[in-house]
Amino acid sequence: MKNMFNMLKQAQEMKSKFSEMKKNIENSFFFGESHNGLVKVKVNGKGLMIDISISYEQIEDISQIENLIKVAYGEARNKAEEFCTSEMDKATGGMPLPFDMKSFL
Repeated sequence: MKNMFNMLKQAQEMKSKFSEMKKNIENSFFFGESHNGLVKVKVNGKGLMIDISISYEQIEDISQIENLIKVAYGEARNKAEEFCTSEMDKATGGMPLPFDMKSFL
């Protein structure tokens, strides 16, 4: 019975850590830019684009804009994923999980 109580206590602590981690990720923002700041992108911790800024006066054509957006978004998204992985490691104490927890965020 003591082992069962300890397991329940650990599960509750893990739930609390995951809840805190999820809130921290949702409230974080990450920035990416391309070609010396011609395009700047802001994403949230889930990797969703929140804002974009484009310096049109230095852009030559539409295809250049498309490519610069992809680069800036990719940079910001990578930062968000690295942060999410870091937060996951903190919450689990580095313990590997049998599935991808990012899908639950």
